[in-house]
Amino acid sequence: VYINEERRFAFIEFKTMEMTSACMAFDDINVLGRGKVKVKRPNDYNPALSPDMNPNALPKFDLSKLGIISSNVPDGPDKIFIGGLHYHLTDDQVLELLSAFGQVKAFNLVKADPTATTNKGYAFVQYADSAVTPIAIMGLNGMDLGGGKTISAKGAASRGAPGALPALGGA
Repeated sequence: VYINEERRFAFIEFKTMEMTSACMAFDDINVLGRGKVKVKRPNDYNPALSPDMNPNALPKFDLSKLGIISSNVPDGPDKIFIGGLHYHLTDDQVLELLSAFGQVKAFNLVKADPTATTNKGYAFVQYADSAVTPIAIMGLNGMDLGGGKTISAKGAASRGAPGALPALGGA
């Protein structure tokens, strides 16, 4: 481990490729509101030279158990699309609404770029408890936000799957 506190970065070498790959899940998480963590492979990393890994054998980190909400909402049956949001709402305001249904595991309020002050009017969310997904969809869909805005909430199936939403941007 090499830590440069002045420039706020560190180099970490893990014992196994599996642990290294699993730790990529920490990319883009916000740490105590003080900034986002960037996790990257070395510039000379060549995946063709790495040994084959079984994705099911990789350790899984549930960041929500640490109280960390991931900004990467993975495709799957528990991914929810939330549309019809006011453009001026902040991450914290939307999270406050979504948290009323349960603990949020992953959340992404889509913006034109990370520094934008306004959002694109939609977000993606995943709850820590998958049983909350249908309850949140029912509770959020059709909710009146005022100002002529009504929330649209639906399951966001994996891209290319039957019933999937069209790709709307990064999530």
